[in-house]
Amino acid sequence: MSSDLSGLVSTTLASVRGGRGSLVMGLDGVPIDQATQDPGVDLESLAGEFAGLLREARTLAASLGWGAVRTFSVRARDRQVVFAFGPDGLLLGVEAGPTGLCGQLRDAARRAADRLEDG
Repeated sequence: MSSDLSGLVSTTLASVRGGRGSLVMGLDGVPIDQATQDPGVDLESLAGEFAGLLREARTLAASLGWGAVRTFSVRARDRQVVFAFGPDGLLLGVEAGPTGLCGQLRDAARRAADRLEDG
C-alpha cells in the first residue's frame, strides 16, 4: 500500500501546475505519505494546522444536512491548498503557489481521493 500511496501523491503533485507538495493524511493530522517539489514546503505542519478545521467542516456539513464534504480549499497570498476527503478518514492535500489554478488543484485532489476509494 505504501508504494501505491507514494505513486498517488507523486502523480497528483505532477498533475498540478505550480504544485509544491502533495500528501495523504488522516483526520488526526498525521501524514501517511507525501511528495514535495519545493524544499521549503512543510507538509507535516500543514497537516497539523488544518486537521482540526477539516474535522469541524465535516461535522458542520453533516449537522446541517448538507451531505458529505468533498473538498476544502484555502487560498493565501503566497500559497493555496486543496484537501479532498477520501475513505476511512483519509484526506489528500495538494499545495501550490499563488498562481496555480484552483480548479486544477480541486480536480487533481478529488481524482486522487477517488482513487483511494477505489483501492
